[in-house]
Amino acid sequence: MTNCRHALTHAAGAPVRGRTVMADLARKLAAWCLSACIAAVLAGCAMPSILSFKGDKVTWDALTFSASDDVNNNSPVAVDVVFVTDEAMLARIAELPASKWFAGRADLVSAYPKSIQYRSWEFVPGTHRDVPGDTFDRPRVAAAFIFANYASPGAHRVRIEQFSGRLAVQLDDNTFSVSAVK
Repeated sequence: MTNCRHALTHAAGAPVRGRTVMADLARKLAAWCLSACIAAVLAGCAMPSILSFKGDKVTWDALTFSASDDVNNNSPVAVDVVFVTDEAMLARIAELPASKWFAGRADLVSAYPKSIQYRSWEFVPGTHRDVPGDTFDRPRVAAAFIFANYASPGAHRVRIEQFSGRLAVQLDDNTFSVSAVK
């Protein structure tokens, strides 16, 4: 009888103890879920714009650059394709003429490395170059620009409105244009 009483007491105590363990596990799980949610919200606020899902994704197939025979008064011309990943920097870059972009790009990029990306080339008169789209790492951008460092005064800046397909950049004497290729 003592053994039966001990078995009943032990069996009766087990569910109470099991409920305590289950309640502790539920509280720990709830606390972990709450912590994970708070961390996700805070990480979203502090996430760099380059990693966020804002903006348009650049998925160009290729950019084709063609320099005329008399480009830049028969001299090489530097060209940058610039990706701006946040709205605050967009307002700043959209106002820059090419001369100021080329003079200050190193300072801008070192001060705002997550807001600006660019690729550079130099074209001599009469050259043609196809640049594959995967050259650009497929970023999400607020805007994209092409700057050409002509010797003549002027903005020499074009905002690119198309982020897919093929683009043609025609570099002429003192101006350039960007168009879609079908």
